[in-house]
Amino acid sequence: MKLSDIHSVYFLGIGGIGMSALARFFHQQGVKVSGYDKTPSPLTEQLQQEGMKVVFHEDTDAVPEVDLYVFTPAIPKDHPAFAYIRNKGNQWYKRSEVLQWITDQRKTIAIAGTHGKTTTTAITAYVLSQSLNNVSAFIGGVLSGYETNVILSADPEWVVVEADEYDRSFLRLDPEILVVTSLDADHLDIYGSYESMVGDYQQLVDRSKQVWLNASVVGALKAPNAMSYGFEEGCDLQADKVEVLDGKFVFEVSGKHYRSALPGRHNIQNALAAIAVARSLQVNDADIAAALGGFSGVKRRFQRVFEHEKRVIIDDYAHHPEEIKAAIQAARELYPEKRLLVVFQPHLYSRTRDLEEGFAAELSKADDLILLPIYPARELPIEGVSSAHLLNKVQLKTKQLVEKADLEKAVLSLTAQTVLILGAGDIDRLVQPLVNEVKADLNV
Repeated sequence: MKLSDIHSVYFLGIGGIGMSALARFFHQQGVKVSGYDKTPSPLTEQLQQEGMKVVFHEDTDAVPEVDLYVFTPAIPKDHPAFAYIRNKGNQWYKRSEVLQWITDQRKTIAIAGTHGKTTTTAITAYVLSQSLNNVSAFIGGVLSGYETNVILSADPEWVVVEADEYDRSFLRLDPEILVVTSLDADHLDIYGSYESMVGDYQQLVDRSKQVWLNASVVGALKAPNAMSYGFEEGCDLQADKVEVLDGKFVFEVSGKHYRSALPGRHNIQNALAAIAVARSLQVNDADIAAALGGFSGVKRRFQRVFEHEKRVIIDDYAHHPEEIKAAIQAARELYPEKRLLVVFQPHLYSRTRDLEEGFAAELSKADDLILLPIYPARELPIEGVSSAHLLNKVQLKTKQLVEKADLEKAVLSLTAQTVLILGAGDIDRLVQPLVNEVKADLNV
């Protein structure tokens, strides 16, 4: 199907971060956009305000006749819209297929990795958009201060995309430039084994013209002309002289000074990847430094949603042991003297089962822990897998399992000054009510 032939499109799961980015792309092109999502959210409200029609019920009478039907694998296969459209002789297309159509017409910068890719995509897109006028981007998160997950230019030469390994979607891309941020075990429900997952990453590397690898993955992936970035000696792009000044990380690369407001050493590595890509596109160092210093982050990526001398609340999308490790390290760096409470909602039964030992080890590094029940997303329960089972493996004195409805009460009952809220399910919808309760408790 040609993009020029599409005048109307329907998204099944339009409120998803990737789907909503595509919806915004088509809407900007003058295409009539509509869609379904299970429940209203701030993102679906924004889409409605921008002029897109969104419904929240499964009645197939609300599914219009359009040129293109797009679905996300997050929607259960028994959703009535699937059979309804097929019975009419129409075809459903995956989000990744549609993204492929868009990227096939442009030079693609793909950011891959089991974690770090959303922030790296966002930094890269922001830095390039501040210096070049021929860049569009599809980001797996909402840019702070911009309230959008896309950057759209009228006639882009380059498109920056988050290369999603779930469902092997990234193998639809043919990147001009590829960045691989990390390579930890994840989505083993799809791949079956870590080795299989690495094999597909290698296929993506083989499809790419220029490759930048985080130093941590250099041994696992092979490319004749691959370049590396990180803190280690011998990296093609190395960050050194790292320090914290006025709450911001300051570091040098090849003698050039950079400043980042994003917390944690892992975000310096994400910034390094963006610097590598920008230099590859001949953006000068002064422009890179200015853009990097002005980047305010991505929502739900260590987002400080409330900050008071008595309590700080930080919201983060972390749903993998390595991401939890990075979030806790960043919280310890920024608030070293404060007691740390982690609130975590595990995402997927299969991920909780496959990575349980890693989750238990990293969560044990908190001072206090509140676990919520597992967010199932697309999965059915797995026998023997539960938040209660995970909780038993965590080595902490102060730990508890609570229902979502009891979260505010549970947090207020503890004295920890730093509250770190982690998870990729629907825990984000509990954040603002919690902030409101904490404000009321503090009389602020």
